[in-house]
Amino acid sequence: MSVSDLSTVRIGFIGCGGVADLHARAIARCSAARLVAVSDRNDELAAAKAADWGADARATEQLLQADDIDVVYVLTPMESHIELAEAVLQRGKHVLVEKPVSYDLDGIRRLIDLAERQGKWCVPGHSYLYLPELARMKRLIGEGAVGQPLSMFMSEIYRMPDDRARLYHGPSIEVLCHQIYLMVAFLGAPRRIQSFAGAIRRELFPDGDEQVTVNAEFESGALAHLYVSWAGEDETADPWTFKLKVLGETGGMHFSRRDQVNGSVDVQREYPLYLEMFERQTEHLVRRCILGGEPPLSTMSDALRTMEIAAAVRRSFRNGTVEALTF
Repeated sequence: MSVSDLSTVRIGFIGCGGVADLHARAIARCSAARLVAVSDRNDELAAAKAADWGADARATEQLLQADDIDVVYVLTPMESHIELAEAVLQRGKHVLVEKPVSYDLDGIRRLIDLAERQGKWCVPGHSYLYLPELARMKRLIGEGAVGQPLSMFMSEIYRMPDDRARLYHGPSIEVLCHQIYLMVAFLGAPRRIQSFAGAIRRELFPDGDEQVTVNAEFESGALAHLYVSWAGEDETADPWTFKLKVLGETGGMHFSRRDQVNGSVDVQREYPLYLEMFERQTEHLVRRCILGGEPPLSTMSDALRTMEIAAAVRRSFRNGTVEALTF
């Protein structure tokens, strides 16, 4: 990739849903970036969000063709990611594709090839590795600081309200990709996985995956356990709202997204580390990748591996199988 001669990276959004608010806040805090324009299939939503963010509302094709936009964030539902990301790259712009990138594995492969041919960055919205705590864990594990890795435990637990649950696929599609790409980053790709899914509110989760658990086995002998639930909250003394633990032969490491909590019993709590990962990802994409020519911390090849494993997870809990993985 060539190093850009830009001083300010100009950004456009396709999609103005909830995650776009987080990206807009992150861009506003990056002095080397500016949100220029947004589009959405809902014109009224695009106009309202553009006014909130100090940007223009444009038709999607106008945004794709614009000379005043360097990178486009594809923030639409997953089903349209590949088509839109291809259109962005074909028009000579960098692209960030929100997670999950796609269950269309051939489509992800096309994005990898097209980005290489165009000389542009195509980056998945794998944001957790940009947090300093998790980047440090990855580095230390690679350096052997905890010895041979033995096990990894990771959970994400919260109650998804009924009205919001109707807007999304289940957590095996929407959320589990985070756990999978972190597992691969820390331990590599597993050789076998087995998963189970369970739904309490079956009318909201026809696939049966209101909560999902995954066991993974690695060639080294290491094991991993991943758990994602939209069924309830963990308000115990040691909450597993979002927790990650890696144990090795000579040590271990731990991370919780609740290490910092803002708010009180009368105010909805905020978890600043969640917003920080968007800010860190934006800073890295803008300053290190687009302006500096360095690679992202998670690549579209990582997204391909993640979604291959995610597909095996769904086959496992649907068919009651142990899935062997070859890459």
